[in-house]
Amino acid sequence: MTSIRTILLDGLVEPLGDTVARSRRATARLAAAGGARTEAVFTGAVGALAERGVAPARALGADRAEIAVRTARSEHAVDGVFANREAAFTGAGPDASTFVQMAARPGRPAAPIPVLAPRFDDEPADLSVTWLGHATNLVEIDGVRVLTDPVLSARCSPSQLVGPKRLHAAPLTVGAMPAIDVVLISHDHYDHLDTETVDALAALHPQARFVVPIGVDAHLISWGVAPERISVADWYEHVTLDVRGTALRFHATPARHFSGRGLVRNLTQWVSWAVVGPRHRVFFSGDTGFTERYAETGELLGPFDLTLLAVGAYGDQWPDIHVNPEEALSIHHLLNPGAARDSLLLPIHWGTFNLALHSWGEPIQRLLAAAGTAGVPVVVPRPGGTADVEKRNGTAYDDLTWWEHCA
Repeated sequence: MTSIRTILLDGLVEPLGDTVARSRRATARLAAAGGARTEAVFTGAVGALAERGVAPARALGADRAEIAVRTARSEHAVDGVFANREAAFTGAGPDASTFVQMAARPGRPAAPIPVLAPRFDDEPADLSVTWLGHATNLVEIDGVRVLTDPVLSARCSPSQLVGPKRLHAAPLTVGAMPAIDVVLISHDHYDHLDTETVDALAALHPQARFVVPIGVDAHLISWGVAPERISVADWYEHVTLDVRGTALRFHATPARHFSGRGLVRNLTQWVSWAVVGPRHRVFFSGDTGFTERYAETGELLGPFDLTLLAVGAYGDQWPDIHVNPEEALSIHHLLNPGAARDSLLLPIHWGTFNLALHSWGEPIQRLLAAAGTAGVPVVVPRPGGTADVEKRNGTAYDDLTWWEHCA
């Protein structure tokens, strides 16, 4: 083996720095090759199990190759991998102790969460929203029904035997829903995209179209959703759907988060959605960390009649990928320049699953305190509660302090 001393003394053409760099690149290539082999073995095993109908294997969705076919056109993917426009926290992040603390369930409510059985008119409302828990909302906008991030299973996990369990029952089943026109998905994490719920929607609501970020379509197709039912958008793109003569535009706006259901992260895109109808506008954050770039969305597409903003599952361990309540309120202001006091804010991504170390009621306590000072209208429905956005009434307003009894 050639020593560093020999390299220096013999005056080889290749400088020492280049030698070290070449060694590192070789090491990286070996590691990548090893990782690729491991992934290939894993993918093959999972694929075989998925073909046999093994639910956890099937829930992983499409593999890297299947996703790559769908994302090849995106200018935001580098070597098939997406990244945030702004760098995210790269510190130590959560460790084993974090998950041990979460397992102790500090985020459990102190009392049973009241759940309402929602009722829907035969015709969709002009503008209303029914919160079904976490990020799942049934939005009625300009006579079109849009279901966001559908998760109605008992656990947000590839297996219904392990993983975060619902803290309250789902307010209704997919079969009990009114006819859904559009299923709107923000990204592919298990608490936002549930295989069993998608299966039921595809089967029981054959008229429903799926609008998803680029790459997520590969998962749906792997689960048997017909490609012609799926519309895809990358950041800064939009999808226009005509539903019974009403044109709705779904604008994919950059969020600050990540994606992944298996070994490899960020093969699919993550977005927030601006839904623009002929008369009304709704913003759905999905999952995101704070970024002032939401001002772009506000300037181009706002103001919004309704903002559905994540307020929970924040923590010091992941500060840039989940907003806290005060940051959510700041995003509301960015989305509604000069009109934040007119737009209704409905908090989502809290109360249903224990996904962080904060207490169950803390997100709402902090949000209401900050919104009260700012004069921003907020409504906090019980799961299954409906808010008429224009009239500011409905079952979401029947008991405004319900959450205090559970905190």
